[in-house]
Amino acid sequence: MTKLPGFDRLLWLAENEPSKLNALQKKLNKEVIDESSAASKPKLISLLSHLNKKLSLCKTPYQRYQIVSSMMYQKLSSLNNVLNHPDEFYQHKAKVLSFANNIPQTDAKNTR
Repeated sequence: MTKLPGFDRLLWLAENEPSKLNALQKKLNKEVIDESSAASKPKLISLLSHLNKKLSLCKTPYQRYQIVSSMMYQKLSSLNNVLNHPDEFYQHKAKVLSFANNIPQTDAKNTR
């Protein structure tokens, strides 16, 4: 895995070469996803896509910070609720409904 540079180097990249900092971020994101379990990969890819869409709307680094901080807080809050109230969490189960195929099949010739 790529070693993360020190804070001073990251700050310098942010101020002087933001494209290189962006490339480093993408490389590290890809490495984390590649090294994750098969079950986690789709969730991580979806989360990264969602984050990138939100960050693309930001005009300042402070806005980017607010978006990331808010998303992290929401995830930690959800985890806190699950850990402190596991019975409530396990009571919320989705009910899967099956739909019967009641649509009559028509012949392609008769649909004109």
